[in-house]
Amino acid sequence: MTIHQHKKERTENMLPIMDVSRWQGRINWDKVKASGLVSGVMLRALGNSAEDAPSKPYIDPYFARNYAECQRLGIPCGVYYYCKAVNTAEADAELALLRKVLTGKTVQLPVAVDIEDTYVQAPLDKQTLTDIAAHALGTVERWGFYAMLYTGLYFGRDNLYMTGAALKPYDVWLAAYRSKKPTPEWNFGLWQYTSKGKIPGVVDAIPGKISGVDLSVPYKDYAKIIAKKGLTRLREGA
Repeated sequence: MTIHQHKKERTENMLPIMDVSRWQGRINWDKVKASGLVSGVMLRALGNSAEDAPSKPYIDPYFARNYAECQRLGIPCGVYYYCKAVNTAEADAELALLRKVLTGKTVQLPVAVDIEDTYVQAPLDKQTLTDIAAHALGTVERWGFYAMLYTGLYFGRDNLYMTGAALKPYDVWLAAYRSKKPTPEWNFGLWQYTSKGKIPGVVDAIPGKISGVDLSVPYKDYAKIIAKKGLTRLREGA
């Protein structure tokens, strides 16, 4: 699937947003910038424990470099973190580390809470996981950022009350790898449509292991919205 296949689906003149983590290795950001193929990047700030292990968040080892390079080159960036919390205490531990990472940083795109864990979160009842998601999103919003929920099409349908009062106020970054725009019962502003995007400087970061990179169609001009609302930094006193 190529970037250009989704030209009709995008907001006028909006290029895809790429997301990256440690799995893309050492990215050549000068090549990314020169390619002119992406309008921004979502950087993973926190990873988490393996598979069915309890939540144990860690700072993505490539986050600092990726963030610094985006700032150097003027590439709009946002942040996401992998949430594995199964209760409020674990959610708060993850958020405390995220807050540490975001302190002193400036972002131009949303700060997303990634909820998709099939090992420890899927077994929870729908209301419990919805409450955890809303708690995390509310915290990020109170900090002064544009809070966004990342989840998969089917995970969201089966494990979260996506159209309920708790999550309805928040924008959604939806993962659904297909050629046609998905049509769930809830609204979304960002659609992650492929994990096999080809962007110079990224696709050969780990030869033989990474066959491409995640790309998402934006349906809003996030950089413009966030700049206008002043949602770029941790709010003083938050």
